[in-house]
Amino acid sequence: MKRAFVYILGGICLIAVLFLFPSGQKEKTEQKSEKVRLEFYNRKREVYAVLEEIIEKFNASQDEIEVYQNMNTNADASLRISAVEGDFPDVVELGGLQSVETFEYVMGGCLRPLDNMECVERIKDEYLPYLRYNSHIYQMPLAMSFEGIYINKDLFLEEGLTIPKTYEELCQVSREIQKRGKVPFLFADKESWTVHQNWESIEGAYRGNFESFWTEVATGKTSFTEDPISRGSLEKLIELHQYTTEECSDLNYDEAMTKFASGESFMFMQGSWAYGSIMERNPQMNVELIPFPVDNGSEQLVTMWIDSSVGISKDCKYPEEAERFVEFLMQPENLQIYLDAECSLSSMEGNRDRAEYAPKVHELLREDRAVMDASWLPLQTSVIRDKDILELMPDASAKEIDAYLDKYTKSLQKYKDVYLEAKERKQ
Repeated sequence: MKRAFVYILGGICLIAVLFLFPSGQKEKTEQKSEKVRLEFYNRKREVYAVLEEIIEKFNASQDEIEVYQNMNTNADASLRISAVEGDFPDVVELGGLQSVETFEYVMGGCLRPLDNMECVERIKDEYLPYLRYNSHIYQMPLAMSFEGIYINKDLFLEEGLTIPKTYEELCQVSREIQKRGKVPFLFADKESWTVHQNWESIEGAYRGNFESFWTEVATGKTSFTEDPISRGSLEKLIELHQYTTEECSDLNYDEAMTKFASGESFMFMQGSWAYGSIMERNPQMNVELIPFPVDNGSEQLVTMWIDSSVGISKDCKYPEEAERFVEFLMQPENLQIYLDAECSLSSMEGNRDRAEYAPKVHELLREDRAVMDASWLPLQTSVIRDKDILELMPDASAKEIDAYLDKYTKSLQKYKDVYLEAKERKQ
């Protein structure tokens, strides 16, 4: 009886296996045919359309992976929350290592190293030192950026004016425009980041790379207060505010850009990333972006940064699929779509530089006077630099400038160890 029971039980198990096996195989096939979905988190609204075009091209090129783009009105804050909660997006658009947020994500272990990807081999040698952290590369660079002054060339031509080549000429032409009852400059002073970047644009035209100077400040060898470039560039920014309108204090980035594009001022201080948005507002605009003009007799420089890049989350469930997408994005023909739409400079071999609207920057590149920078400040120090500067516009006194620069100096020296450790790892 016992033997019969064993035979019966064995038969039931065999039948069960025969019935279940095809079902399990079918289930496995179905699971295999399901597409892997990857989130691509984009912080820059200016590049949404072109990234969507490349994403759609990738999705149509294969059947295994579906990438979808995600944006948020408060993009940086949302990304910080995701990092804290351990829910970092699969693929993410970031800035360069000079960005406080980007550097913190790299330093905090949010991103996976990309060293073994094929596209890394196409990064131009001169840009590699500005991408490495702890001897690894965590981002693939999409485009470079620089800052300066947008010139409405048609307005200059109408008034018979010459584009300034020195700071003295800049002030002279601004006085002449103002004398004719017109507005030389527009500033977006409602937002502190635009004010800080204007200062950075002026300082970069004299200094180029910031890292060695910041190291001297951090170690107490000098200070922002006594440094002639730091102080002088800030004083120049304040001086130029006499050539604008009172409403600038209430203008944000988009509003100031719209007014400039509609011809309400002759000049507008901003970065290369704004070009596409300006042209969207006025496709017929005849505009040129010049590096900030330096004093007569000083060497003209322009600072270059990695403007946008892509990284892959360390906790991405499908890292191989994410790498496939990034490789596709970085293929020369696809990256060129991005560069053409943004009219940007490339840091990759095999791609064509754009930014035809900035011939002087191309000239400085050829002369090795376009200087790369990926200098980073501790969060506490960058907050003082970026936020407190707003209080100095439009007409801070010498005493107020001293107080601001002194506070900036003390903060960097207070967080000296954090700064120096981070600097050491950026190689």
